[in-house]
Amino acid sequence: MLKLQKEFPNLELFKKHFAVTDRTIFAWDDSIYCNYNLSPDLIIHEQTHLKQQKKYGLDVWLERYIDDEEFRLKMELQAYRKQLMSIKDREKRNRVRMQVSSDLSSDLYNNIISYEEAFIKLKI
Repeated sequence: MLKLQKEFPNLELFKKHFAVTDRTIFAWDDSIYCNYNLSPDLIIHEQTHLKQQKKYGLDVWLERYIDDEEFRLKMELQAYRKQLMSIKDREKRNRVRMQVSSDLSSDLYNNIISYEEAFIKLKI
């Protein structure tokens, strides 16, 4: 069963590596950590990370996510694609695609990809 929590246990570790804000969402183990209600598409995104963690193992996933930009990008593109595919309204899906392309090309993910490249890779 999915649990929604508020206090993320690895917060300080993530703050050392990423631009964490009060709007940042974390998926860890069997929980999603967030300060606000999530839309169904965001829950799908975070559930994708939970599945990835099970596949790789929590510690391996965390270490690679933090240290390996290619791995982080792969994990995020997979989660964002699933999120976008869950949005049936075309206009909303395109707005979300623009926003997540902006997020992927920002400090939030250590600028791992350009906006243009992210937008292309997130085409559904």
